[in-house]
Amino acid sequence: MSALPHAVSRAKGPSDEDDGAVSRHAHHAAVRRLVETYFGDVWRFLRHLGVPERWVDDAVQDVFVVAARRFDRIQPGSERSYLFATAFKVAQAARRKFVREAPLDDDSVVEARVDTSPTPEQELDDKQARELALRLLDELDEGQRQVFVLFEIEGLTMQQVADLTELPVGTVASRLRRAREEFQTRFERHRNSLRGGR
Repeated sequence: MSALPHAVSRAKGPSDEDDGAVSRHAHHAAVRRLVETYFGDVWRFLRHLGVPERWVDDAVQDVFVVAARRFDRIQPGSERSYLFATAFKVAQAARRKFVREAPLDDDSVVEARVDTSPTPEQELDDKQARELALRLLDELDEGQRQVFVLFEIEGLTMQQVADLTELPVGTVASRLRRAREEFQTRFERHRNSLRGGR
């Protein structure tokens, strides 16, 4: 979180400082509270969307810089959804950059995939479950993966996912259904391969 105070200091203060409606100090204090409240959520969300771990801190900073500069546009009570919408766009840009720049044999391409998911089997330890989730979710196409993460992991409603991805609700529902089917099919294949090896 060390980069975030710098991000806040880079952000512009309110435009109406002369009227004293909100002082620069109050603006920075409000932005700092926003960072302290939602830093963990934004960090985790970006990581779930596949931003490589070594880039997540920079991506989080980008999100909060945008939020600080547009702070007066954020409606009270909608802070989390605003930050997630911003993070969604930041993640897309970061992932495109990562795919362009990562060597083809870079293991971090796989490691950068979603690292949190419901554990498929209780007998798998945390490390095995995480690695399995990474592999299975990595095999979903990007559109399916996005709605799966947003709905199943982040707990957004179907309408919220549709608003965030700018897709019709019907398309979100269809992608989510296919993502669940694909994930389950691949998990069953993995479980059967484990049983066959015993």
